[in-house]
Amino acid sequence: MNIADLGDAVRQSISAQLDILPPIAAVSSLLFNFESDYAKTLCCMPMIVRYKLDECRIKLSLQDWQSLDLATRKRLITEDLDPLGGKRRYRRLLVQAIVHQAKARVVRMPASQEETEWNRLHLPDRVRQDAVDKALRLDGPRAWSELNALQRFTLFKLTRPGHRNRNFPLALREFGLCAQATNGEQKSP
Repeated sequence: MNIADLGDAVRQSISAQLDILPPIAAVSSLLFNFESDYAKTLCCMPMIVRYKLDECRIKLSLQDWQSLDLATRKRLITEDLDPLGGKRRYRRLLVQAIVHQAKARVVRMPASQEETEWNRLHLPDRVRQDAVDKALRLDGPRAWSELNALQRFTLFKLTRPGHRNRNFPLALREFGLCAQATNGEQKSP
């Protein structure tokens, strides 16, 4: 078997695996409400995928994400990172998609110092400061320690220095950390 045949075999294998994917509605249920504007096309990389990329220590650019077919993007959202081989399985799927669909090289990320910051039970200074900078009061019914890992990761990523993110106030409200209406949003009665 030559290299071209091997590439075709891998593509066929990936396509066969992707045929059993859930419909977009099932994928949308794994996304946050503030991500709903791109849930159908998945043109932007959802936070759940960004979380999994960090867990696997692999970098994927937005351009490479957009070059993946919709079925692969759905699979990268729904594939589990369970402790019994899930991370290895996810990493394999991700590497195959990057190499064969995005036609890019796999870029591995070093271990991040940030994980210890967002994965603690107290609110990171960076998140608190971003809320202050945007005149948002953290007066919601929930506390940082009540959020799950993906929610904490999301808020931390949305406050990266040098990034102006309109989703930060929406995420604070969605996760119950901010009770006030944001950016013209109607406060529910």
